[in-house]
Amino acid sequence: MKVFYASSIEGVDNAVGKLLDNFNWKEFLPKGQDVLLKVNLTWDYLRPGVNTSPWVVEALSKRLKAHTGQIYIGESNQVLVNATKALRVQRMDAVVKRQGLIWHNFSENTWKEVTVDGLTFGIPEICTRMPVISLPVVKTHYRSVISIAMKHLYGCLNDGRHNYHHRLADYVVAVNKAIPVKFILADGTVSLEGSGPKPGIPKKTDFLALSSDPVAMDASIAKVMGINPKSVETIQKGNGQVGSCIDIENVCLPPLKSIPSFKFKLAEPNFVAKVEKKIRGNRKKEGSQVDGPFIGIMKTGAKHWYNLSYSIFGQKKEAEKWKNSLPYGPQWQGKPEEK
Repeated sequence: MKVFYASSIEGVDNAVGKLLDNFNWKEFLPKGQDVLLKVNLTWDYLRPGVNTSPWVVEALSKRLKAHTGQIYIGESNQVLVNATKALRVQRMDAVVKRQGLIWHNFSENTWKEVTVDGLTFGIPEICTRMPVISLPVVKTHYRSVISIAMKHLYGCLNDGRHNYHHRLADYVVAVNKAIPVKFILADGTVSLEGSGPKPGIPKKTDFLALSSDPVAMDASIAKVMGINPKSVETIQKGNGQVGSCIDIENVCLPPLKSIPSFKFKLAEPNFVAKVEKKIRGNRKKEGSQVDGPFIGIMKTGAKHWYNLSYSIFGQKKEAEKWKNSLPYGPQWQGKPEEK
């Protein structure tokens, strides 16, 4: 299975164009049919490397419009995060307006219950009636080691998905079976290392990757991150079920001569995650966990903690520096990429 790589140093739009031209993407999408872009809007604070970059969405949308029907862009809320707010904070709303996209908050629309591998959960109904393209961010994750192609679809599980963490890899594989995406465009322009999937450390990595195989993509990019794919449970459980990590062919598009190479700092549970584990205690091995009587207190306390830490730990100040920097900064001000 091929995984295509392109450098974004000469521009995000240019890199996306190269990837699509070499991938023959039109073969994967029926002409004139509506399509859904599943983006990552994990946090409703500005933090480069946490959410899908606006320019990646814009570059892809510009090329899809001439071939597809209406383009939807979707994500769901989390127990502490409002995806619609994240859209605005990230300034993805400016891309939605410029490109004529339709924002679709999964949590505010219809869910469809499915059962896969004995696991029952809800997925967005919209994912069952049109092709889905996945646009994850390259980042570390304290529960799953990495969060790229496979883990990204965890955001298509119903809003109670925080209760599935005790069998995370099983649910990740199941949702990838329930929603077989057409292809994945991974955003490695600014990645995230350490303490992912939210606060973390933004890391300028200047690449994009594209594949139709989520397992191959995760295994390939794990090596880019300096992480052994064998240490990633989702890759191991997904191999042979939703893709393959055998015989991967990395295709590097000029000027790249070889795949990027980094050493990502691995994630560890943050303060909120440690408190959650203490309160919730041992988890059941079968079925899904359920919210206990302290869930409201946990949510309120965690939200206050994130609000406070965003300021006192310098994350807000750092985000402002990224926003005012080049080459990627203008996108977080709602500006299109300059040619």
